[in-house]
Amino acid sequence: MSGLPLLVASVSSLFRDVSNELMSYTSQMNTTHWGIVAGSAVAFGFLCLKGTNANR
Repeated sequence: MSGLPLLVASVSSLFRDVSNELMSYTSQMNTTHWGIVAGSAVAFGFLCLKGTNANR
């Protein structure tokens, strides 16, 4: 159980680093970038729905 505090610290550091990266990316993105991200998300969603038997 002595490794648990190290694991918690490591996961906390990972989340902090990821959130810093996301904030950096979102502050640098313009309208075109956001449009590409949104369009990709919509296309991915339709592909996921098409690939399952949910609509049958």
